[in-house]
Amino acid sequence: MAILNAIIENKGNTLIIDFPHSIYDVYEKLLSIGIRKSPNDIMLTDNEDDDIQVKLYSDSDFGNHVIRLLGEDNSLADANTTAYLLMTADDEFKDELEQNILYDQYDFIRELTADLKNMKDMLGQVKISFFCLLEGNIQDSEYGEMQPAGNWYLKSYEWEIRELLEMEQSSPEDEMAQFFNEDEIVKAKLVSAVWTVDEYKGKLYGKINCRFKEQLTEDETEIFKNWLVGQCSDGFGEHFEQQSIQTEDGELFVSFWNSSDGYFLCTEDKLESCIENSQGLQMGGM
Repeated sequence: MAILNAIIENKGNTLIIDFPHSIYDVYEKLLSIGIRKSPNDIMLTDNEDDDIQVKLYSDSDFGNHVIRLLGEDNSLADANTTAYLLMTADDEFKDELEQNILYDQYDFIRELTADLKNMKDMLGQVKISFFCLLEGNIQDSEYGEMQPAGNWYLKSYEWEIRELLEMEQSSPEDEMAQFFNEDEIVKAKLVSAVWTVDEYKGKLYGKINCRFKEQLTEDETEIFKNWLVGQCSDGFGEHFEQQSIQTEDGELFVSFWNSSDGYFLCTEDKLESCIENSQGLQMGGM
């Protein structure tokens, strides 16, 4: 069921779209009436002199209270993201959230999203971090050849790597926890999974910060860890390693996975032993 609807006018063409929607579907629907702008750049205004006019409406009292929070400084993407956040809110705090909206406890969308994040964090009281090896490659800007980048080089671009990771996970639609379907019990416990990087004893590692409603058993941890490895190699990690970071030496590509015997992904409490085992395997293979 749609939370919000929008009537979009562009040069005599009209589009009626409901939210939430896949952002790619939104792009396609906008193209159907000749709009090539990003939803992030289409503001929620319906003034007659605007090139693109947008008017929100809802068939429910709840939706109309949500619309009250969206102003002309918000975009079409903001409306879609807000509807998505409300549609996918956890059942454990959804009622409270809806009551807050109906009783006008928020004045701006940013207050709603901040409260939603706090509710989600409170729900995921169990924090587990997983670490893995990073691999970097630089594509030479002159010849286009790919050369390996050492960890010292990755460390020098730690801030840029972290910023790119944050950007790639900034949209609620990109929240990785929603893609976990390996085990129903683990899925019910999982709140969030966020990819980042962190330094340990002078070396930069991949880090996945996760929140759960309850502690995982050993078997559940193994199930979840295997899913993370799959995401690092074929899912989110595969997508991320295709995103470049511009450096003075060329384009830097960072991977959360490699095919060597020394690769590992483990919980923080086992990181030291994993590093020792990895180094032993790498030495043995030389």
